[in-house]
Amino acid sequence: MLRRDLLQCALALPSAGLWTRFHQLTAADRGKVSITDIKIKPISGVGHTLVRIDTDAGVSGYGESGVTGAMMKAWLERYKPLLIQQDPLAIQYHFFRMSTLMHTYMASAPALSGIDMALWDLAGKLRGEPVYKLLGGPFRDEVTIFINSEPRNMHDKGAVRAWADEFKAQGQGFRAVKVNTTGALGMRAGRYIPTLTAMELGKIGAAFQNIREALGPDYEIMAHCHNEFDLPTSKGIARMVEPIQPKWLEDPLPPPFSDSWVALKRECRVPLLTGEKLEMPNGFYPFLKEQAVDFIYPDIAFCGGITAIMKIANLAALYRIPVATHNVGGILLTMSSIHFGLSIHDFLTSEARMGGRQDILVMARNPPAIKGGMATKPEAPGLGVDLDDAGVKQWQREGDWADWISV
Repeated sequence: MLRRDLLQCALALPSAGLWTRFHQLTAADRGKVSITDIKIKPISGVGHTLVRIDTDAGVSGYGESGVTGAMMKAWLERYKPLLIQQDPLAIQYHFFRMSTLMHTYMASAPALSGIDMALWDLAGKLRGEPVYKLLGGPFRDEVTIFINSEPRNMHDKGAVRAWADEFKAQGQGFRAVKVNTTGALGMRAGRYIPTLTAMELGKIGAAFQNIREALGPDYEIMAHCHNEFDLPTSKGIARMVEPIQPKWLEDPLPPPFSDSWVALKRECRVPLLTGEKLEMPNGFYPFLKEQAVDFIYPDIAFCGGITAIMKIANLAALYRIPVATHNVGGILLTMSSIHFGLSIHDFLTSEARMGGRQDILVMARNPPAIKGGMATKPEAPGLGVDLDDAGVKQWQREGDWADWISV
């Protein structure tokens, strides 16, 4: 079988069960409701835009796009005409039309992600079911959540111990934390960095050893990069963090697939993860086919929405590669990640912007319950969350419009 044929089969066959179940559950409601409007509201505090799809049934669905308000407003000029007066339950049809736009515009996966998310929320509300049930779940009753945090000085053992004590004392009981490798060097993340010296690599190793000693063996630590490094440095960082047994080493190399990922995986003795900046199943396929990573890490607000991440998960299942979800967004992205985590077998964990000043739970009147680092299974229809206007406003910034606007 040709590689392109394998990819087509991988994308089509595993998802057939999902759509069969979805069509069975929604058959009685199909063709009875129409989309009347699509409105948006930016939340620049997380760099995203909320999406609201209204219908003539008086029911609205909400989603979260991975682009700014200005970008989402521009893309709605392309997407909105495809959706108005259409059946909101024809999700697969809408996804195909939005994701195959070409001539003269290629589709924007982050923009359509928010629309797709809102369509799934709307479908759950129209059906009276949580989204995870429409997706074929639940496989579990709780979803593991982790957060980002790090000491103010990773080389000061006293500061690291104080940070660890504070982390252990937080009320939501998180048991895993992601820590930036650049924090050990005093460098900015997300910028290309020249090859690190042995001394700089040693600083990363010492910093992560301090964190492991302060947290102890019962907490998971993720070593976090932002695609800054070259291949020799990535190999060096992997060696430096290996003694602390990290959950994974994230994104050391630039985002697109290259043979350098394969070379790194061949020599690396810690699990590798990537995917937060990859779009659609074809973005993940070469990493899976070439066995270049141990985990994949899609972001539902960026990769193409709930429809796309289910296709990505079906593809990953063929290779028995677990899926984690990237999430530094708002409450709707957080709820989507929880529903997704309930819906597949090989789910690992989800990131969340929680803890301290980063808590996005204020955006909801009925936020998910987090205890022992676990989010409990929601039972309300759709994504199961009601937005709190005052809480959303806390995450807006100067220039964000306060009301929902229609393009």
